[in-house]
Amino acid sequence: MDQFAVSRRTFLAGAGALAAAPSVTFGQAQRVFKFAVVGCGGRGSGAVRDITAAAARLGHKAVLVAAADYFQEKSAAVCKVNGCDEKFAFSGPQAYRQVMGTDAEIVLLASPPVFRAVHAEACVNAGKHIFAEKPIATDPAGVRHFLKVVEAAKAAKLSLLAGTVHRHNSKALRQICPMRNGIIGTVRGGVVYRCHGAMSESNYLRRRRPADTNASYMANDWYHFREMSGDHFTEQAIHEVDLANWFIGRLPKTAMGIGARNRRITGNTFDCFSVDYDYGDGLHIHAIARQINGCSDRCGTLLTGTEGEITVLGKITRFDGKEVVYDEARVKDRDDNGLVMEHWDFLKGLMDGNFVQEGEQVAMATATTMMGTLAAYTGRTVRMSDLLTNTESEFYNMNYAPRAEDFEKAEDVVLPAEGLGPVPGKA
Repeated sequence: MDQFAVSRRTFLAGAGALAAAPSVTFGQAQRVFKFAVVGCGGRGSGAVRDITAAAARLGHKAVLVAAADYFQEKSAAVCKVNGCDEKFAFSGPQAYRQVMGTDAEIVLLASPPVFRAVHAEACVNAGKHIFAEKPIATDPAGVRHFLKVVEAAKAAKLSLLAGTVHRHNSKALRQICPMRNGIIGTVRGGVVYRCHGAMSESNYLRRRRPADTNASYMANDWYHFREMSGDHFTEQAIHEVDLANWFIGRLPKTAMGIGARNRRITGNTFDCFSVDYDYGDGLHIHAIARQINGCSDRCGTLLTGTEGEITVLGKITRFDGKEVVYDEARVKDRDDNGLVMEHWDFLKGLMDGNFVQEGEQVAMATATTMMGTLAAYTGRTVRMSDLLTNTESEFYNMNYAPRAEDFEKAEDVVLPAEGLGPVPGKA
């Protein structure tokens, strides 16, 4: 059986469902979760706050015991803010290896996506439970590598939480069961939006500094290099595309798209994407993503069926006007802060033995957006099998350099050409 078939079957379970397992009783004593973070930028720092809040919500405690980042000032800052001894603030391209030697039982992975599979593999080898921020790769080889890590994590009985946060959002959880029960009938079409302004210099845009090596420049301005981020369609629109996959209940078969680079200042990524996903049986979903200032903003997932339509995270409307009954039982004791609730589910699973296993789900969400990105880059139709199983496909080995491992070598990495986006129709 091919890898895609296994991933798809697991994917259809939806919602990042917790695997069934015997309950373990720990009594009322407060549990202390020791954790570390690899990648101390905005998302890593946020994940530290989120897991800490989630533990407190459960009546327990999460304690940061180590932090790692390419840059010392970032790991040191996270340690300082969170009461961690700064001797455990590690830096450099191999800093993640030092984290594996600490007594952290959980590691939050929030470095640039190019490093995700390598860092996750190190966690499994060290016996650490994993939070892996999305996306989990930037190219097909990275997705396939991560899927192997997922199987190793399962075999080692390690929990793996993904950063596709809406799977833990109470608004979505209220809607998913009515959706699966046919509240809008058969889905016949839909639109995914991820349109907002460009990343600013106070956010993700980083210009090259005089002392930067190629490696440190790319690590700092990672968002604007497709080799590091996978481009913004893969890195950002993954949330809305993942919602479409989850609520439709299957993955697209092909992607065809267009895109362009018009306004970017650094790196080699696009400003905009427009992708047509073919889910089979006549169902097409249009995904549009844009990061240009001064334009209309819109983010969300809208699906239209034969009997109604759903704005995921919003409302369900029946064409016949009948009242929609949402699944309130599913969100009992939860709140609408998905960033905290994902870690709440993660920690709760560690306590009762129902470990979260979301590795395949986030890998397939990454592969879905990667299909769209590569389709826009090349102007060609991309199939899911092209990325995962078809070794004869031109896309199977359409992988980027430098690789994650190259950043750990003594010599500097080769900087990709800046200011030039891919040209569809050309090699």
